[in-house]
Parts: sequence; structure tokens; C-alpha cells
Amino acid sequence: MSMHIEIGLNAIASYRRMSYEIWYALAEYVDNSTQSYANNKADLDAAYTREGEGLEVRITYERQGSDPVLRIVDNAMGMNYQDLEHALKVAYPPAISTGRCRYGMGMKTSSCWIGNRWSVTTKKLGDTNEYTVEINVRKIENGNSELVTKTIANQPADTHYTRIEIRDHNREFKGRTISKIKDYLRSMYRMDFRAKSLRLFYNDEEMIWEEFDSKLRRNKAGELYKREFIFDVGGRTAYGWAGILDVGARADTGFSMLHSDRVVKGWPDAWRPEGIYGHNRNDLLNQRLLGEIHLEDFDVTHTKDMIQWYGDEEDLVEKGLKDAIADLLPIARTPWKDQEDERGPTDGEVDLAISGLRDELTSPEMIDKISITVLPPEEALIASLARIAEPVKAGRTPDIQAKIGDLEVWVYVVPTDVGPFDPYVVCETGANSKVIVIINMQHPHVSQISGEQALMNYFRHCVYDAVAEWQAQKVRSTLDSNTIKMLKDGLLRVSLLMEQHAASSREKHGAI
Repeated sequence: MSMHIEIGLNAIASYRRMSYEIWYALAEYVDNSTQSYANNKADLDAAYTREGEGLEVRITYERQGSDPVLRIVDNAMGMNYQDLEHALKVAYPPAISTGRCRYGMGMKTSSCWIGNRWSVTTKKLGDTNEYTVEINVRKIENGNSELVTKTIANQPADTHYTRIEIRDHNREFKGRTISKIKDYLRSMYRMDFRAKSLRLFYNDEEMIWEEFDSKLRRNKAGELYKREFIFDVGGRTAYGWAGILDVGARADTGFSMLHSDRVVKGWPDAWRPEGIYGHNRNDLLNQRLLGEIHLEDFDVTHTKDMIQWYGDEEDLVEKGLKDAIADLLPIARTPWKDQEDERGPTDGEVDLAISGLRDELTSPEMIDKISITVLPPEEALIASLARIAEPVKAGRTPDIQAKIGDLEVWVYVVPTDVGPFDPYVVCETGANSKVIVIINMQHPHVSQISGEQALMNYFRHCVYDAVAEWQAQKVRSTLDSNTIKMLKDGLLRVSLLMEQHAASSREKHGAI
């Protein structure tokens, strides 16, 4: 006796709940168009020569009252009845499954994720019939799987196109989403743009990829700090290039991962292998190092938004990449002698910060806080802080345990067990060589901090205030505010000194 797996029709409705991003959903249609061209290149090139055109894909989002429509139109090969029938079968891989279309899922999952009603109209080069099929996800979900196809005969044999229209959307396209769609699409298809094999439009705006070469640093001989690389990973090949930006811009750095000459993860959300970039750092290397890595011999996820790693594949690729570009890493970490550190704030950012702080200092709310004249007794304040600190110390492991000579620094970053009305930080700096810092992540000030670097600087100030106070207690019997500020000033210079010493050491040993 044997059993057979069965998949119910309502499975198609689950596509709308997939963890997906709209730009990857749209990329599925572009993948189909570009793969259609690759599979039929000779016939289409001949047609394009006659027509004075090339492959074009146009994505249009139109708001039509309460029922917006997303339309994707291409002039690729098109489909005959058998091709269309096959394309509408879920998880039936295409006849050629080694390129961008592999799993037989893309058009169906994307269309159902975007909307509940969609249609495909298509005509194949050389055929004389145009076919239209309409898909109503809610009807299919309720057990009606019949798809009625409309045929228009006697069409010109030399026309070729596919048009997909999606309505009854599950999510809106608006605001920053549209800007991100365009950024991701122009990044994903950079190889096609380089080869001039695709013109891609979003709402009549042509997507154009701007190369990074003009932004890369040059050495004294005028050569770009850019290296091509190739390495082996267990019999599979990885190749690409790495470069160093002249003017640092963290948003541009990281490696774009390509599969089948299409970016699966890359700018503006590039891969940042931790063995190279570290974890949430903002040093010079993180501001400058970028590149592309082709991983044709590896698998991709079925949504084609990441390489599908198995076992230790990611670690092996990361190690191979680090070894292949080892000569660039010390250069990326070195401050340029002809530039100031580009990580500092711009004049505009300084002006905005001054204006914001001026408004805060002169606000009625600040006047109320300054006007407080009654403070709790010191003993009561110490007891109140102890009631916060003791449960944290008893129930949590420190997030940071640092040994600095004879001093131990324990830092707790506490997201719970404290509240918005508790102090922003609780510090214990007793006579023994131990400093304990408890940072309250529920404090309202934390909600105004954006980005890992800003948060790291906030943590710095919380911790260095406590360390400077401990230093002052150690060297003087009474705490003096100027002494504490002087000691903290030195602590705030440590990160820059670390970079300068590292650069000096590399120069001394001829690494540059």
C-alpha cells in the first residue's frame, strides 16, 4: 500500500502571505522576458533587426480609482497555447531550467502575491493566434480550477508579445516603495544593461545602471584600486571584482551577489560578509570596500532574493573571497592623506543639529525641567537605582564584559525589565575595580536614535561617562566635573587612535 501527496487548490491563496519584497516579485516577470530572449535569441534578433528594436520590458502601475492595475508588457518571444498551458502549471520547471527561470514558480507566486485577479495575454512569433487567460485566485481557492482561455485568430505572424495585468491588489505601491523598486531593478539587471540586451522601463522611466568606476580610488600611477578575482569552492567557481571607493559612502559598499548574470542580493542592500566587514561596524573599510561576486554554480532560493546556502558553503565562499582580495583590505582601512575622514557630518547636518538643539534648549518643556528645585535624598536615589540594577544583574548575562588592565566593565543593554520612566542609564562605579552600566532601551530618547552608528555612539557615551567617573574617583577623593570631562575626552579618542595605529603599522611594513 502506498500514499500520494496531494496539494489542495487553496494552496495558491497562500502565496499572498509569502515573505516577499515587491521588487523581487517584479523581477520574476523581467526574468521570464530575458530568459525568453536568451532561449530564442537568433529568431528574436532577426525580428528586432527588421523592427529596428531590441528587447523591451515595460512595467506600469496605474491608479484607476479604487482598483489600480499593474501591467507588465514585453516584446520577447511570446507563447503559443502549449507554452501558456505549461507556464500556468505550478512548480513545473521550464524545458530549459538552467538560466533565470528554474522552478516554474515565479509568475504564479508573484502575481498571486501582488493581486487576486490577473490575466496573461500573449502571442508567439510565427504563430497567428493571440491567447488571453484570466486567473481569479479567490475562485481557485474555493475549488474552481477551470481557466477559460480566449483566442483571437488571424493575427500577423511577425508580432510577438506578452502582457500581464494584475488587479485587486493585496498591497499598495506608494512613497519610498516606488523609489526602492526603481533602485533594485536598475541594480538587478546591470549585466543586461552593460550588454545592451535589455531596455527596462518603470512608468516610462528607463532604468539605467550607473557604474562605480568613476567613484573608485586611484593609486599614484593613476590605476584604479580594483581587482578581479576568481577562486574555487569545492569544485565550484566564484569570480568577480572588488574595489575601493575614493570618497566613502557606506550605502554603496558591500558585495552584489549575481546568479545567471542577475543580482540576487546587492546594492542597495548588498552582502556584507562578517569575516570581512565585521558586525555593525562603521570603520573605513565599511565605508569603502565594494564589488560583485558571481556564484553561477550555487543554488538560489525559489524567490531568487538570495543564494541558497547548504552546509558550510557561505563560510567557504566568504573565506575564499577574503583570501582573494587580501591585498585590498589594508588599503581600504588606511586614511587618505589628501582627505579628511569622510565619515564626519556635513555642514548641512551640523546646521540642522544646531537648529534642533537650539529649539530643544529654548522650549517650555526644557524650562520646566530646569526649574526643578526639589531633589530626592541621595540615600533614596541610591536605593531606587539599586532596585533597578539588582534584578538585571541577577537575571541577565552582561552583553559586554571587557577587561581593561585592572578594570572590569560590564554592560547590560536592557530591552525589558525596565520602563520608559526609569533612568536612561544606571551606573555603579564603586571603589573596587569594576564598573557596571545598565542601558535602558525603553527610555524615550532611544526611539529618536536611527542607525547602528548613532546607537553605538549613544552606548559609548553611556559607558564612557561611567568609566571616566571611575577614573576620577580613583585619582581624586572628590568628583570634579572638569576632571571627568577631561578623562572622557581621552576615551572618545580611542577609536580614531586604533585606526591611526593600524594604518601606521601597515605603512611601516610596506602593506600600502
